[in-house]
Amino acid sequence: MPSALRAWKTFVFGILFAGIAPAILAQNTYAPQGGEYPIAGSLPGDQVFPQVALGTNGGFLVWQDNVTDGDGLGISARRITGNLSGLFGVFRVNEQSAGDQENARVAVLKDGGAAFVWQGGVSGFQHIYARFLKRDGTFATGDRLVNTYTNNHQIDPVVAVLADGTVAVVWSSYGQDGDRYGVFGQRFSAAGEKIGPEFQLNQITSFNQRTPSIAALPDGGFVAAWISEKSLGVDTNGVARYSAGAYARFFDSSGNPKENEFLLNPGTEISANPVVCASPNGGFAVAWSRKETAGVVTAFVVGDSWDISARFFDAAGNPVGADLRVNSYTYGDQFAPRIAALGSDYLVVWTSLAQDGSREGVYGQFVSGNGQKLGDEFRVNTTTVSQQIHPAVASDGASRFLVVWSSFVGGGSSFDLFGQRYAASQSLQTLAAPFVYAPFIVDGNGVYQPQLQVSWPMLDGFPVANYEVYVDGAATPAATIGANSWTLTGIAASSTHTFRIDYLTTDGRRSALSPSAGATTWSGANYGGIPFEWMTTYFGPNVLDWPSPTDDADGDGASNLQEFLAGTVPTDPSSVMRVQIVSTAQSTTLNWNSQPGFIYQVQVSESLASWTNFGSPRFAAGTNDWIPVNGTGSAAYYRVLRLR
Repeated sequence: MPSALRAWKTFVFGILFAGIAPAILAQNTYAPQGGEYPIAGSLPGDQVFPQVALGTNGGFLVWQDNVTDGDGLGISARRITGNLSGLFGVFRVNEQSAGDQENARVAVLKDGGAAFVWQGGVSGFQHIYARFLKRDGTFATGDRLVNTYTNNHQIDPVVAVLADGTVAVVWSSYGQDGDRYGVFGQRFSAAGEKIGPEFQLNQITSFNQRTPSIAALPDGGFVAAWISEKSLGVDTNGVARYSAGAYARFFDSSGNPKENEFLLNPGTEISANPVVCASPNGGFAVAWSRKETAGVVTAFVVGDSWDISARFFDAAGNPVGADLRVNSYTYGDQFAPRIAALGSDYLVVWTSLAQDGSREGVYGQFVSGNGQKLGDEFRVNTTTVSQQIHPAVASDGASRFLVVWSSFVGGGSSFDLFGQRYAASQSLQTLAAPFVYAPFIVDGNGVYQPQLQVSWPMLDGFPVANYEVYVDGAATPAATIGANSWTLTGIAASSTHTFRIDYLTTDGRRSALSPSAGATTWSGANYGGIPFEWMTTYFGPNVLDWPSPTDDADGDGASNLQEFLAGTVPTDPSSVMRVQIVSTAQSTTLNWNSQPGFIYQVQVSESLASWTNFGSPRFAAGTNDWIPVNGTGSAAYYRVLRLR
């Protein structure tokens, strides 16, 4: 059964307690920005349990799927641009592939890099792993084992970047605190090195302390929340009763506790899946799933359905008001909340059963820092067929929220990831600088045809009518097109040109121009399809000393022409691109070894006479990359070019 379908669900009628006045709603200034969009593209298999982290200039999306590493579940990620669209291709995070790698989380580092964490290994014997990505998008580390205690298993990792740039990772560990699950943590430097020993967060150790969440605070420390179980004795029928409450505790930047743990939700209800989020003013909020025990009547619900609760705290940890039931719709179950802050406001999202008319849907509610609802509850997903589940939410800290979730699309893709932006301002987003590439193309007579190819990420989710391409500072566009790539032809060899992009919306608005990017064409002199500049670099200025383009100068199995196209070194036998098609029970992929920091383009041909781009350019984060090639519809040839 796909992991997306494993959650237990039930339908239960919820009845509001008589006499409770409806909440007074403040005005909500946030609105959807564009529509929902496939933020990771269409991918084979199931893309589930996403998590997203943003800074002011974009961030990262991470999730688990059942294709990426060829063995069970693996961790995939994609860079998110400043306009909250996907950039380049999807890349694999985990190096090890044995068993299942799952429950991934990500945090954006101070310099724009990222820290990924997940649980991995054989099911029932998993540990916590981390991998750090540098600012330039290449991996700084391999898979790092986070937990020092390796008896039993460790699950449910979370991660936060603290004010000083260090990283805190927290997880649940079985048997380590003397009973069942306990909550433990480990600090890392931004480079991925451990700082100090791992430490215990929970004080109560009986039964389970589990499913933690953490958030960095402006004072340099962090707050952690988790579920703690305790016995309530037995009822009149001799049946044991238990509660599961949400607890929290403050820690300094070194992981030392600042005070005792404290209960967030006094009462006898069962709580699950707490999530904590800090605001810039030093306060924080915690949201969780809440289920009243049978026979208990409160201002929430009579019965046994799940609801979403939240509580808000000031910078000193004092509660601001009482618990808030976030969801307005109470039929069935509302569960698995996520929360993000923007200024003093919060956005809480969750999964709601049967509310959108077709199984699960994703819903949200804006809330102020004093616990007052801002406007009404709203549906996030536009598509309602089948399941929309596993929401995640983040803010860019400036003006926007991004919600991401898994949506059932059927076929070979099953579950794909979709996103929706929310913003207080509906001003148009400016595109990032385009990517410009100078291909070396010769005609049938071997004459170089100078051209520059310019491309940019699609502005997914916005009502874009056309893109406009401006060349060399011109006041009018050289091209108005619906696609996200264009080729400038009819230019001279050894000439430099710059490009800027804007777009027109379907309602007639025009965005600001993007930053400029440029490139220079080749000189035109070529040696069997290879530029003189390249041959001179590797074989010297004397043409008579040059090997043939079809020769394999370093004996690595690739001709000099192939090495030019791949961007490898023709005089180094260890520098060679190996491209192969790999088929597993999960998928068929085109795999190649890559050089970290380089950008590659896969091309496809049916006859070898002409080639077209297959997918978008791909940034190499590590030393290997792949792209799914399932379902191309006919026999095809593939090649991989290095663009930059």
